[in-house]
Amino acid sequence: MDGSPADTAHPQPERTVGGWGSLVIVNPNASQVRDAATRTAVIADVERALARRDGIAPRIVVTNAEADTRPAVEAALADGVNAVIGVGGDGTLRDIAELLLRSGVPLGIVPAGTGNQLAAVLGLPLAARSAAAVLVEAQSRTIDLGEVTLRLVDAPEQQSVFTIGCGAGFDARLMATTPRDWKQRIGKAAYFVQALKLAATIGVVPYRFTVDGEVFETDASVAMVGNMGQLVPGLLDLRLPIEPDDGLLDLIVVGARGPIHGMKGLVDQLLRTSLGGGEGSDSLRVRGRQIVVEADRPEPLQVDGDYVGEGSLAAQVLPGGLRVLVPAGSSPGASATR
Repeated sequence: MDGSPADTAHPQPERTVGGWGSLVIVNPNASQVRDAATRTAVIADVERALARRDGIAPRIVVTNAEADTRPAVEAALADGVNAVIGVGGDGTLRDIAELLLRSGVPLGIVPAGTGNQLAAVLGLPLAARSAAAVLVEAQSRTIDLGEVTLRLVDAPEQQSVFTIGCGAGFDARLMATTPRDWKQRIGKAAYFVQALKLAATIGVVPYRFTVDGEVFETDASVAMVGNMGQLVPGLLDLRLPIEPDDGLLDLIVVGARGPIHGMKGLVDQLLRTSLGGGEGSDSLRVRGRQIVVEADRPEPLQVDGDYVGEGSLAAQVLPGGLRVLVPAGSSPGASATR
């Protein structure tokens, strides 16, 4: 379950700066740019940065609707766009990433949401205007994507990509119940406040996991499948990192029979330096290319921090699926090109 990166990665074609320039997708409902004046300032910063980078002004599309995003990105790809920049949260970036899958066109990240895990993991500034400035000299790095099949209660089977990860249990319940207005007022702290409110109700459910064909069962409160990620985005990382370009997914499972027991499991995950755990374990960490998460009852599910319903899920890695723009000189051990 802790094998080497898959040898079936799909190489990304190189892109060269041409005459089209870049496309910018702005989600006006993202928390950092909900205010119209702030949004205007961020867009102006992005326009200046990309004009310097490409030698031509970018095209700007302001929308929070996938129905508008898809045709704009598809048309840009057909015309030879240099890059597609997302100004929004992790959900907005995931929607764009799915359209850029294996295209060779890099995704530029201007984090404007609440969690902004993708930006944090890739070493980008978490303030939108600071991230916009990075675009001028940003380099392209190849990372993996994940693909998840969601088997939801009373709904057709759905498929989606993910950049950060997906999961079931307490983590998804937290995402589903944290009030939107809290996130707008106090940002990431809203999740901590809601977690304290839910802590007294935490318990375990019997789960069945299948990792690259190996099946094991254990009681769990939360099961997360990670392509990359941090415990607290931009602040607190796992000692055993979830690598974004190793051709593998990480399964993190914690069983919490009450708040104190849950804290012990979280500390174990934070401090552990090796894979381990198995059937009956309260805290385990394994890796694989294909991971199935099933509970004895339908559990809340999340994809890249967005609650998507209740049921079970099956995830697989898409090695080398996406290019992303990162700060110049970052990404040690990964290829970077301008």
